[in-house]
Amino acid sequence: MFVNAAFALSLLSATYALTIGRRDNQPSDADLLASCPGGPGSSVVEKADRCTLINIANNPYIRVWSVLGDPQLNCGGGTEDIVVTLGGSTTVEQTTEVNADLGVDLDGISIGGGVSTSSSSSSTESQTIQYNIPPGQQAVYVAGIEHTSQTGNIQVNYGDRQFGHFIWFTGATVTQLTPNSNDVEYTVLQTACGTDPRDVSSLPQ
Repeated sequence: MFVNAAFALSLLSATYALTIGRRDNQPSDADLLASCPGGPGSSVVEKADRCTLINIANNPYIRVWSVLGDPQLNCGGGTEDIVVTLGGSTTVEQTTEVNADLGVDLDGISIGGGVSTSSSSSSTESQTIQYNIPPGQQAVYVAGIEHTSQTGNIQVNYGDRQFGHFIWFTGATVTQLTPNSNDVEYTVLQTACGTDPRDVSSLPQ
């Protein structure tokens, strides 16, 4: 018990020491994140064994809309509705965004510790409908998938010491959005011809 307590105190002290300020002889947040599994890698540190979301704050749920299939148009100058089939399928993956401009592409980076550890990090949706499009209008079928949003810092674990430590912590925070396939809403997005039919920004989150 005393050994565990001492280890926890040591880890807490290390966390505090590594996050209160950045020295010149330690890796940047960009290098740490780039070294995570699935990341592009860094010339400063070796590939990390794992990266984990810590200090987690749960944000409000957010609904992310995705287009299913191709838009259909009634923009040829006709005066009657046309009947079309809307829909298709799409796969929505977990996304990770860093809350700072670090110049690191986080696509494909594997970060555990959040809700994605206990649930799927992707969702595939497929559905079609028949729809009447009025003249001068265009339409596309969309799926709104509820996402869990979590923000935290990243703990980076290495197999060998990097700048004297096996474990480093980012000062920058990241936000993970993980899709929940059990909460999906479908709707038709109908807009005027000449606008971007795939622009879902008008739909509620």
